[in-house]
Amino acid sequence: MAYLVTRRIGKHLYRYEVESYWDPTKKQSRQRILQFVGRVDKQGKVLVAPAVRVDCVSDSIPVGPLSFFYAMARELDLVSHIKEVLDVEHDVAVHILCLVLNQIGAKRPLAELPTWVARSPIPRWEKLRETLLTRESFDRALHALCHSTRDGGLEDLGLVLQQVMTKVWRDDSREPAQFYYDITRQIYHGNSCDYAEPGYFPGGTKKNVLGFGMVTSRHRQHPVLCRAIRGSRSDTLTVQDVVNHLKAWGFRRLTLILDRGMISRENMEFVVKSGFNLVGLVPETHQEAWSYITHWPSDELERSQYLVERGSGAKVYVRSWCAPLMGRKHMRVALVLDKMRASREQLERDGILQAVERTSNPRRLRELREDLGALAVSAPGRRGFEVDKGAVTEDRRGDGKFLMFSTDPSLGAEEMFRIYFQRDEIEKAFRTLKSELSLGPIRYQRRDRIDAYTTVVYMAYLLWSWAQQRLREKYPSLTVTQALKLVGDVHAVRFQSGKRTLKWTSPEDSLILRTRRSM
Repeated sequence: MAYLVTRRIGKHLYRYEVESYWDPTKKQSRQRILQFVGRVDKQGKVLVAPAVRVDCVSDSIPVGPLSFFYAMARELDLVSHIKEVLDVEHDVAVHILCLVLNQIGAKRPLAELPTWVARSPIPRWEKLRETLLTRESFDRALHALCHSTRDGGLEDLGLVLQQVMTKVWRDDSREPAQFYYDITRQIYHGNSCDYAEPGYFPGGTKKNVLGFGMVTSRHRQHPVLCRAIRGSRSDTLTVQDVVNHLKAWGFRRLTLILDRGMISRENMEFVVKSGFNLVGLVPETHQEAWSYITHWPSDELERSQYLVERGSGAKVYVRSWCAPLMGRKHMRVALVLDKMRASREQLERDGILQAVERTSNPRRLRELREDLGALAVSAPGRRGFEVDKGAVTEDRRGDGKFLMFSTDPSLGAEEMFRIYFQRDEIEKAFRTLKSELSLGPIRYQRRDRIDAYTTVVYMAYLLWSWAQQRLREKYPSLTVTQALKLVGDVHAVRFQSGKRTLKWTSPEDSLILRTRRSM
């Protein structure tokens, strides 16, 4: 806590704002000055305010967000863990920290990174000599995370660092081992790369893409694992590799929550044989699921004991039972009825049926037939098809309904529903990666550099999610984005005063220091 002290120097009294702190080296409490208040009288009234002559400002750099995330790195003891895991000197570990902090904020290319770091307070904070900052020194830092071996293999120590940092935050948490896994893809902007291949990209593109697969925790959305994925590889084919990593890291009896597109009979069997449980939605194309979707009439679902409220406030009906599914004899299956979704599906289908009756334009009819899908069957006549009324009636039975499952039969319907739909948080994680953490553009050409970069992304997102956790504990309504706006105007300034070069930080810096101590 900061407090004021008055000291006599010569004939005058001077007041300072100071704070006490513990010096681990000398193992005693010490004081440090936060700011000089001015010359005062015996009652503490300021007689002469501090004044500094400024001849010119030579440099100014924003340090508010940088200080914010550096405080998180200090709290997680990130530099020490990097030194221990990678077996590198302090300077190399600080270079890796700089890469992480740059990923969160400045996002400078490697060629400009030495200048940015030298201008920042990081060398002073971490006792890093500015003469060591070169493009080659940051290349060596990436090499320490991941590099090719003489026999053509790859030594990815970044994965070991991810494992250690996951253990660090889990040791401080009582979160159950319930993890979400998903993939995002980015356009590749380099010339060539082992990971960059033609693949799916939202909105469509003819360029090469590469994927980033991330596993996050359910409650606090901390990262567990981040891996690069070949651009052409199907999401379904990446699941077993992720399960193998988590199993090798010593996880037991965890629950993995996957997107519907990753669910397959093979993946389910692999997850279960690995000792894990799986929660997900049955793919819409799965024929076995339809008998369960129509298992309960709507009036037997729309009962108060089956009502569950989503995080958004919307309410649905969820009823579960045990049944065989996708080759397994004993599964917990839950049927969900969303009345709002049912109304939308009914209105959309009725609108298409009405358009079919009123349209004679051949081109429009072709579009409508495509929209109808299995509800349209070939028939002679002007249209070339007709609506299958029996199929329409059957389709209505599934309005607003979808099927969930869990390989853990003891999991209740409401808990299963909440676990799955909290997976929206991993979508938020990817939005954060693509916006505030600047996941792209990707220009690295070597595979080892891409793999090293995934660990930088992991640690950047860990600092972000850790900051959100700490804010939630102290200021529940404050988000990281809002906090960054509060400290965004804090600058470190160098200016000339006569023959001296002075350093000054805008007054909000004391707020950052106090926030760091309170968090």
